[in-house]
Amino acid sequence: MSAAASYIIADLHLQEQNPELLQAFRDFVGRLHAGDNLYILGDLFNFFVGLDPQDVAQQVVRDTLLQAKMRGVTCFFQHGNRDFLLTAAEAQALNMTLLPDLTVRRIAGLNVLLAHGDDFCSNDASYQRYKRKVSLPWLQGLFRCLPLACRRRIGHNIRNRSEAENFVGRDPAIYGVVVDTVAHYCKLLQKSDDAPVDVVVHGHIHALGQFKSEAGFRFSRYVLGAWGRSLSFCLIDAQRQVSLVEEKLP
Repeated sequence: MSAAASYIIADLHLQEQNPELLQAFRDFVGRLHAGDNLYILGDLFNFFVGLDPQDVAQQVVRDTLLQAKMRGVTCFFQHGNRDFLLTAAEAQALNMTLLPDLTVRRIAGLNVLLAHGDDFCSNDASYQRYKRKVSLPWLQGLFRCLPLACRRRIGHNIRNRSEAENFVGRDPAIYGVVVDTVAHYCKLLQKSDDAPVDVVVHGHIHALGQFKSEAGFRFSRYVLGAWGRSLSFCLIDAQRQVSLVEEKLP
């Protein structure tokens, strides 16, 4: 990896039960250099119900990102659908800076819209209703009042239901990304009419891919894959080159 670059990842679903992925995360972050930026676009954890001293995945993330921070690497985090409860203070405790769910960052001279990607699946009405419900501050406050052991059990049950679902074979007209919705957010979040969004990077749908001039829109869209048998990331280097990279796990 070259220095002074930005690396964007999503959908790692880290958990103690998958030590190979935990090691892959250590190795990947260990290759970053001073001046590099790491953007994690949600679903870093398989499920997050609060800071948990017994959670091995949280320990690995905290320690790995602390070492990276000491080397001069800066790490940013956005919520995914599995770790939407993570607060700014908790992100800081894990050595990350929390970003809004959809945000435009200036990276190597490009206006880059970063998102987990679930907001782009606007035809999935049932999921969008669910997200609006669990995003209610008062409901999240009630959940955080529960004992940690109870939150773990609830998180475990939700995680099992999520893992039983799969994007493969689903109707893309309902569960896929709606390009017009992506374009809507690009227009909504662009800095000004003279500074449109150049690049969109997101995860969520677990389908590594690159789309340019999609449906006639000027932005390029890069979709991150989920980590599992392989890992993937989007690299934006100092020369404004944007590329998707996939590497097999040992």
